[in-house]
Order: sequence, then structure tokens, then C-alpha cells
Amino acid sequence: MSKAKIFIFIFWIQLSFSQTSGAIYKQLKKFNTLSSVLYLAAHPDDENTRLISLFSNQYNTRTGYLSMTRGDGGQNLIGTELREGLGLIRTQELLEARKIDGGEQFFTTANDFGYSKNPKETLTIWNKNEVLAQIVFRIRKFKPDIIVHRFDHRTPGSTHGHHTSSSMLSFEAFNLANDPNAFPEQLEKVSLWQPKR
Repeated sequence: MSKAKIFIFIFWIQLSFSQTSGAIYKQLKKFNTLSSVLYLAAHPDDENTRLISLFSNQYNTRTGYLSMTRGDGGQNLIGTELREGLGLIRTQELLEARKIDGGEQFFTTANDFGYSKNPKETLTIWNKNEVLAQIVFRIRKFKPDIIVHRFDHRTPGSTHGHHTSSSMLSFEAFNLANDPNAFPEQLEKVSLWQPKR
């Protein structure tokens, strides 16, 4: 391969990974901020993009959104995709939204099985302990100072069972993340963490 081709190839690789000066400046500003926020809710459309953007861009806080599901049990009024196909679309929508608002996107393996008023039903279908372990792992790995719940964990039946369940699990995971007896197998990969709020 000629030197010119090698130079063009290296230049093309660097160009594809290059960032604008604004993006670099934003990353540098985040070095001065040591706080982090993790926003938790049930579905892809439950996130508050304005709040995520505020934390990420205005306060330069490392911000993440943990969606319990990928939205594959939702409705699709503009296309034919349902279940897994819809979940793929909604997953991609969230990943693209995080590119805009500056947050990081995470998911659990909870199944969006459709509408449920009952958190007990939801936690059974989701396999409560499995999803709880995933939330605890994410908290331990992301190390948020603040956790924001989208829904109230104290009012079962007043909203979608997935909504209440996501908040109940998040509330429980808040303290378990700092408990060495909770999911100790995780401690080979992550360390204990106690969010402040």
C-alpha cells in the first residue's frame, strides 16, 4: 500500500472520530463537576428529556436514564411494528435522544408485557429479584449522587403497574447498592455505592 493511501486512510479514521470544538469544550466543562444523576422509570416514553438535558448541559452533571423496559408492549399508531420490532424502534429512539440531551442510556431486561394496574402482577412477570439486581448493579456501576424516580412508589394502583413497580424497585435499590450482602457476586465487577438522595 502506498504512503498516500495509508495517509488518506489514517486521515479518514481520525476524521470519523473527530469532535466539534463545542463538544470538546462541553466535555472539558464536565471535568469541573463531580456529581451524577440517575433517572429511573418504566418505559422509553417516561423519561423527562428536559430534566436530563438540564442536568447534563446546564449543570454539567453526568446524567443517565435507566428504563426498565424497551417499550415493546406499547402502542404504535404510525407503523406496523409491534412487540420486539417496536421495542427495537423505541430503543433506538432513546439512544438517539441521549445523543441530543447529553445523557447516557441504560436498560434492564424487564418485559413490557402491556398494561397492568397491579404492581404485584408486574413484579411477578418481571421477576422482581432479577430486575432489582440489575438496578443495584447499575447504581453501583454508574455511582449516582442523586436518583430521580419518575413515579410515586407509595401509591399502587393509581397509575400503570409498571410505573409503580419501577419506582418501588428503585426505592429498594437505593439502599441495597451499599449493602455487601445484597447481590455480593456483583462485587467482583463493581463496588458498593450509596447515593446521597
